Amino acid sequence: MDARQPNAQSVVVSGDRIVWTGPAADSLTLSSGAARVIDCGGGTLVPGFHDAHMHLMAYAATFGAVDCRPGQVSSIADICRQIAQKAAHTPQGQWVSAWGYDPFQLAEDRHPTRWDLDRAAPDYPVRLNHRSGHACVLNSTAMDRVGIFDDTEEPPGATIARDLETGSPNGLLLEMQDFLDQRIPKSSVADSRSLVRKAARRLLSYGVTSIQDATHTNELGRWNLFQKLVSDERPLPRITVMPGADHVAEFGNAGMKFGSGSNLLRLGHAKIMVTASSGAPTHSYEDLRSAVDESKLHGFPVAVHAVEADVVRTVARVLAETARTLDQSLIHRIEHCSEAPPDVLNEIVECGAAVVTQPGFIHHQGDRYLAEVPESMHPYLYRTASLTARGVTVALSSDAPVSDPDPMPALHAALTRRTEFSAVLGEGERLDFEGALRAYTLQPSRLIGLDDRVGRLSPGYMADMALFAEDLTSIEPDALLGVRPVMTILGGQVVWES
Repeated sequence: MDARQPNAQSVVVSGDRIVWTGPAADSLTLSSGAARVIDCGGGTLVPGFHDAHMHLMAYAATFGAVDCRPGQVSSIADICRQIAQKAAHTPQGQWVSAWGYDPFQLAEDRHPTRWDLDRAAPDYPVRLNHRSGHACVLNSTAMDRVGIFDDTEEPPGATIARDLETGSPNGLLLEMQDFLDQRIPKSSVADSRSLVRKAARRLLSYGVTSIQDATHTNELGRWNLFQKLVSDERPLPRITVMPGADHVAEFGNAGMKFGSGSNLLRLGHAKIMVTASSGAPTHSYEDLRSAVDESKLHGFPVAVHAVEADVVRTVARVLAETARTLDQSLIHRIEHCSEAPPDVLNEIVECGAAVVTQPGFIHHQGDRYLAEVPESMHPYLYRTASLTARGVTVALSSDAPVSDPDPMPALHAALTRRTEFSAVLGEGERLDFEGALRAYTLQPSRLIGLDDRVGRLSPGYMADMALFAEDLTSIEPDALLGVRPVMTILGGQVVWES
């Protein structure tokens, strides 16, 4: 990761910084008698991974919820059994949360309904989140609690699915997260801290030392919570918080803008959600332009959620217009960029924005894409190599909890474009190992203006590192799927060891 020392044998750390890299023999003259010497045993030391797009609080919440991901359940009956077991150990009246289901992977090949969940826990409000985070299922008790009845109107851009015969809500809700989050009690600060500690330990065990929280509802209160979490003695990855675009004025009025904060906690891009999952885009061209202009007014470039090709195209055109008046040290971002056929790719290149994408989705969900996405679009899903070749800054991420934040499946998919069951989606989009590693370390830091101090094993950089027993540069790509770090170092401190 350092062109001047591409194969350095030793790294010397003082305080929280790297002060030297080079031959092993020379390092002995630079370390004092009190220094800890770690023998890497011929393994690979890489910069700590930097997850450029995830949702920390939502990921943390999964540590207190029923795990209904593929591999944990295979049917709606399995989901109901797990929820029933959780309810049996939950105080009366409290919410039962579950997450991660995928109807494509269920024996019934459908979403659960309110009536399914009623049988599992009729006396408890139950919320079951789809693995994407864009859909969920409530049981009848939960629907009563949040006020969804036969005559409830859908919020803009959202869908309340209904029984085809009676017209009554069947429990499946699309793009209703904001509606629900305003009506479901939040976890206490103590509970949040406990869950975040568990999430942080898991992230550090994966070698992830920096994250960017891309939650579009982040507001000043959430920032204050993150400050409390960072002040805790237990280590957290470095956190960049994206304020929701609806809250940029709140941050601006508090004297904060993009880059405010510290090396441990700072503000990033303003997050804007544009989705067409309910059939029509949630923002018109004019609405999106207004949101981008408002964010710029308060000192924030934007990161825009864009999945569908038509949405990506619209976002690219808006960002092309607004980039002309953007501070040249800043860069807009397109998040996900899931569908990018050639004409859309050209617009992305022209707009000058970076792309933050998730090749790990090809591993975890690629077989569903093969079944549900038109074949003509398969080569253009979650593109990386074509964008990189055209000069676009590409950073990788997990979108956790949508997928597990372990970087290895994402690196494997970036190298091979293979799904979990070995189908291939777009061979021309394969990156080499160095390019994939850079996209998961240095490139995310570049997007937030930290590439002069985070993401490289070079003197002057933060001593954030992950040590692997294997030689990652020479093992077969398939072997990456079973690899984990043996040690993670954050700011010069060993924060995790296997």
